[in-house]
Amino acid sequence: MENNYDTVTIKDVATAAGVSIATVSRVLNNQSVNEKTRARVIEAMDTLHYQRNLVARNLKTKKTQTIGILFPELENSFFTSIVDKINRRMSDLGYTILICSSDNSLEREKNEFRLMLERNVDAMVIIPVSNIGIHFADQGARKIPLVFVDRNVTPGEFDSVVVDNRDGAYKITKSLILEGHKRIGFIGGDPAVSTSNERLYGYLDAMQEAGLRTESEFIILNGMTQEAGREAMKTALSKPNHPNAYFLCNDSVHIAASTYMTPLPSDLRRNIVFGVFDYMQYAPLMRYCHYAAAQPLPEIGKAVTDLLIRRLDGDMSEFPQRTVLKPEIKVMTENGGILFDSVPEATIATATDNPGFKRVFT
Repeated sequence: MENNYDTVTIKDVATAAGVSIATVSRVLNNQSVNEKTRARVIEAMDTLHYQRNLVARNLKTKKTQTIGILFPELENSFFTSIVDKINRRMSDLGYTILICSSDNSLEREKNEFRLMLERNVDAMVIIPVSNIGIHFADQGARKIPLVFVDRNVTPGEFDSVVVDNRDGAYKITKSLILEGHKRIGFIGGDPAVSTSNERLYGYLDAMQEAGLRTESEFIILNGMTQEAGREAMKTALSKPNHPNAYFLCNDSVHIAASTYMTPLPSDLRRNIVFGVFDYMQYAPLMRYCHYAAAQPLPEIGKAVTDLLIRRLDGDMSEFPQRTVLKPEIKVMTENGGILFDSVPEATIATATDNPGFKRVFT
């Protein structure tokens, strides 16, 4: 049987499947339909090569079935993992993901945000480059749902999903102290980014609680990128009588700091220890890392998409909703990390039991 693909209609599908047009419509819109009936409708669409006319549907509903995602950088594994979690669930619901990077530039962020609004995305997920949020409030707050992830902005009231950065940084720093380190530097960070400040406060909380002095010259807040991490590590180790233990603010800084260490003399490298915020798939293989705060990526992805779905369905209850999730402390015992009773949330981490690691390398 030959068909002109452009002329196959929803009525043709209904006739072939032996159901009503309304039933086909419910299948197309992911609404409740008996599974056997759904299978029959899908089989009819496949047989007839039915292609849904999204343009016509969008003109009618004024929806594009598109979610915009605006992140600071795509080289950061935490950001790309969040994109993956959102994409997997929203694509199952018929949405397409449009991803843009602000490249850690506030001006580019403003421009990309405006362009996404012009493309009529139905909602947006945003990790902002800084605490400045006036452009989001001015242009987007009343037009489409916005969900902020990882970082907060002011002014404006927005839905957000964040991790308790201060608590995670406190526990990582405390673990380094319990291991016996009295001098601990803080590498990476940006005073304009809420997560950076929260992690710094957590580090300071642990140092103060232990009665340890912080050294301003080894608190280096020059950014959260790989380039910044490399320069910060270089600066710290170039100083005489530098600490051997460091809290690193994120995975990009961790990668850069570890890479910088590689060609250095072995007598310098052997005493260096890292505690890190963010747990990468390959963190157990990073020899200097003893402790890492793992952000609960599946829970973050679920919380974000749950919010998106509710808002897209018109449910504005509990707005603005702020979801705060706890990080898990991972201990790299094979690198020298130690499980401590006073950090009861900590668990042993190995490369072989990390699901992400298996997915990539097997």
